[in-house]
Amino acid sequence: MTGNSTDAPRADLTPREVDVLRMIGRGLTVTETGRALEISGLTVSGHVKAIYRKLDICSRAEAATEAARRGLT
Repeated sequence: MTGNSTDAPRADLTPREVDVLRMIGRGLTVTETGRALEISGLTVSGHVKAIYRKLDICSRAEAATEAARRGLT
């Protein structure tokens, strides 16, 4: 993290990955996220894996913390 600004990403997330990260931050499950974004649970899971990899995290709690840090919650 470079610390340039509070909304500067540590990694380049796609717009859809940002949407999924926002839903994780709000506490939604994979199924609930899929319904909200009108995509399948498998697609949500793929985005979650990409988010974890890009942000170098390994849990929903860390993802929720990152969503809050980015002002997505």
